[in-house]
Amino acid sequence: MLRPKTDLELARHIIDYNPDDPKTHAVWTLPQSMMARRSDLKPVPWPASLAPKPQPLKGKFGADDPLPKTDVLVVTWTVAEGQALSDVLTPGYRSDQDWYTYSHLYSDYVSLIRKGAPASDEKYLAKFFPVKIGGKNVICAKSNLHLSQDGPKMPIQKLWNQMIAETGATLVITTGTAGAVDAAARLGDVVVGRTVVFDCNKTFKNASFNGQRYNAPNAVPSKNFSVARSKLLPVNASQLPGPARTAAIFYQPPKSPSIDGVVTTDFFAFGNTTNTYGLQGKGATVEMGDAVLGLVAKTLGNKAPAWLAIRNASDPEINGKLTPKEQNQQAAQIYEHYGYWTTVNSAIVCWAVIAA
Repeated sequence: MLRPKTDLELARHIIDYNPDDPKTHAVWTLPQSMMARRSDLKPVPWPASLAPKPQPLKGKFGADDPLPKTDVLVVTWTVAEGQALSDVLTPGYRSDQDWYTYSHLYSDYVSLIRKGAPASDEKYLAKFFPVKIGGKNVICAKSNLHLSQDGPKMPIQKLWNQMIAETGATLVITTGTAGAVDAAARLGDVVVGRTVVFDCNKTFKNASFNGQRYNAPNAVPSKNFSVARSKLLPVNASQLPGPARTAAIFYQPPKSPSIDGVVTTDFFAFGNTTNTYGLQGKGATVEMGDAVLGLVAKTLGNKAPAWLAIRNASDPEINGKLTPKEQNQQAAQIYEHYGYWTTVNSAIVCWAVIAA
């Protein structure tokens, strides 16, 4: 059993955690009987003309090949997130078995990645699989680079630029689990963020971009949110703790003064009742990477695609009266139990945005 002790080890545990693989479990990991089982996922009743249709590549794809062209690029980050994204949007093609391995120009990254980081150990950049949603070509991907893991050279910035250039995507979505900053977002709720902000206190504490906020100029295509809430999200809602409820979808309309976006830290932080990490007022959810996409979009200027950060609350606000160790363990335990199921929700919201 793993015994994560440092911030770096705890973040790595969250990234690698797989309910099906005991090697990824920590000493506090919940009993097997309480873990997510992918076989319990009930089929999502998609509108017939908009159901996701996986599109296996024709011919052989080599790991060193560039990514195919597409309309939309959806990227997630942890093992459990990849499992949920594939079960919802590429049904029949599992992220951990069937998705294509992507290592194009990996040799250019070797000197940028910290030894011991996932991509250094595993020698690839991402896994991916194409799908069609309505008339849109979509690539779903699970990154193997991470802001919290790769070291001060931040190779994930290079990877974003590479993936955007190769795919030619006109919409890029970063998605997955996050902690609720305060009590407004409850477990399973989904935040569709047009704003991302760096709030780093470790590796990138003194970086020039730390504290910078980036705003996506594009609106949130919300017309399918009503069908998502009324027909799609309720199907697997019973997998989350009671009382039974349909997950909320929070999004920021154009020119809104509210901040419903995402806070990016460079370590495993979470919202708590005592606001230990000073996150309140900066965004609705906190995670470890999305602001890099905002930075890349700003750098690309007029050549940048539209982008959004779609994050589910996989941890509610934590009790700040617990000891720091107890808070870390509780946040990790809740993620272990519900990260897969809450990501089912954000995958459905990704569909709603793409289908619109």
